[in-house]
Amino acid sequence: MAFRAKADMRMAGPWLSLCRARALGARASLVPKAVLPFEAIPQSPGNKWARVLQVWKEQGSENFHLDLHRTFQELGPIFRYDVGGTHTVFVMLPEDTEQLQRVDSSQPWRTPLYPWLAYREHRGHRCGVFLLNGPQWLSDRLQLNPDVLSLQATHKFIPMVDQVARDFCKALKAKVLQNARGSLTLDIQPSIFHYSIEASHYALYGERLGLLGQGPSAASMGFLHALQAILKSTVQLMFMPRSLSRWVSSPTWREHFEAWDYVFQYANGAIQRAYQELALSPSQHYSGLLGELLAHAEMSLEAIRANSVDLTAGSVDTTSYSLLMTLFELARNPTLQQSVRQESLVAEAKISENPQVVLRELPLLRAALKETLRLYPVGIFVERRLSSDLVLQNYHVPAGVLKGFLVDTLTQEDVRMIYRYVLMPSSLPLLTFRATS
Repeated sequence: MAFRAKADMRMAGPWLSLCRARALGARASLVPKAVLPFEAIPQSPGNKWARVLQVWKEQGSENFHLDLHRTFQELGPIFRYDVGGTHTVFVMLPEDTEQLQRVDSSQPWRTPLYPWLAYREHRGHRCGVFLLNGPQWLSDRLQLNPDVLSLQATHKFIPMVDQVARDFCKALKAKVLQNARGSLTLDIQPSIFHYSIEASHYALYGERLGLLGQGPSAASMGFLHALQAILKSTVQLMFMPRSLSRWVSSPTWREHFEAWDYVFQYANGAIQRAYQELALSPSQHYSGLLGELLAHAEMSLEAIRANSVDLTAGSVDTTSYSLLMTLFELARNPTLQQSVRQESLVAEAKISENPQVVLRELPLLRAALKETLRLYPVGIFVERRLSSDLVLQNYHVPAGVLKGFLVDTLTQEDVRMIYRYVLMPSSLPLLTFRATS
């Protein structure tokens, strides 16, 4: 975990060795000592401004998770880590995480993605739950829960995601059968990226983009390219102080703003179409999350747009890389892959009749997805701000600092992972697909 600064706090994932840190924590608990001040927490070596320059030069921080791993091994289960004006404290032991959660607020504070926030502030757009904190976050979250995050809401949009998934499999199978060898070896990530955008857009707006078919429209391709530009420029800008990046990264900021402009314009059009259709012919037929939010009229149009855009942008890369690494692990474990296939064949009829039973009928697949998220966490930390003073590892941590949880192919070797806001493979693994029926 990590405290932010005033300081961030982050919790190590399973890829970190806990042995030395646990020993250090155990020794500290056996011999009571006077509580040490915040400034006594071990400091990670290195110049904080040199780190900023390195991030700018490399357009990201690919080895961030590996640097944390080494620092935990050298300094123990808690340390301070500064990058520019950002001051962070990391912790890794589960017992420290438990203490942090006990003092957590009902209105958690998380560090927003500053490039995304900068765009909204400059254009005068409202923020959604992805960027909000405090009472406004809680208000939006409570209004979104019934239509977006509840189990009942999930059951409603699962058939839409299922339809896109079937189209994706159909398109992939068609490509496989076009090969005389009956197999196809490729970098599947772009196709998975298209699937993630298509499924997310359909579940949110009730409209298909056509990215899985032949010749998608210019508007759909513009939406796709805008999302890609946002994700790419976010990595380049997120670690750089805004006052500095305005001068050294002005082309990147321009690309970032233009991409967001396109996404917001596209969202405006989708909302207007959905609103007009619902007003002219109200229907009990489920038409996606946007339709539900508009029909219930509990949020303003500006709030609905802000949250729809946040959900669109925040769901794409997090989904696509998790699916990619699930396929990679199944490819490396053919016995498990066969078991998952047999499970799906047995449950196929029930799921076709009622897609909502998919979690109940496919426990092995669900376990495989959860294990993938454990091995390749989407993000390597989550941040919060402490609402009261706390003592961790015999150090005093004052209220107001942040805490976060560091979440820690055909080749059989492990894929090297890099940190680009989400954890992703440094080189995308090639996978071979064969038609089985």
